[in-house]
Amino acid sequence: MKRIYQILLTCSLFAVFIACENETKVCDQTLRNDLHVHFQRDSAGVVRDTVMPKVTLFALGRDSIYKKQPLKDLFMPLSPLADSSRFYLKVDSALVADTITFRYKRVQHFVSPGCGFGTYFTLDTVIATRNTIDSVLINNKSVTSSNDTHLTLFFFNQ
Repeated sequence: MKRIYQILLTCSLFAVFIACENETKVCDQTLRNDLHVHFQRDSAGVVRDTVMPKVTLFALGRDSIYKKQPLKDLFMPLSPLADSSRFYLKVDSALVADTITFRYKRVQHFVSPGCGFGTYFTLDTVIATRNTIDSVLINNKSVTSSNDTHLTLFFFNQ
């Protein structure tokens, strides 16, 4: 009888753990709404998607660092605690880095009792240095999911 009780208790705890893990995955996917940035380059008057060979990106004033290679898109997490975020972006180890500043408005939205609140962003201004970045195009000011391309960065033809 004691053995059956232990087996039932173990199965119950396992079921609770699995249910919590699934809710955590759903919450993480629902709450993620990073700024999606796409890379393009103007080559002899023809704009083309481009892949950058050695991308280094990190948020200034925060300890998050992203180093990936090669990339044609980036996903930048905006701060839900501030009205602006700044990033260091270097698209090739041989080129000079750029700094990008995003200014935005934040709106909290209720996701669910288990997940709590998330943050939506509305882009107001994008300021970028012009070391390797030629221009910036805001495709979608409303950052409510990572599925949309919010920003396109155009680079000088190097």
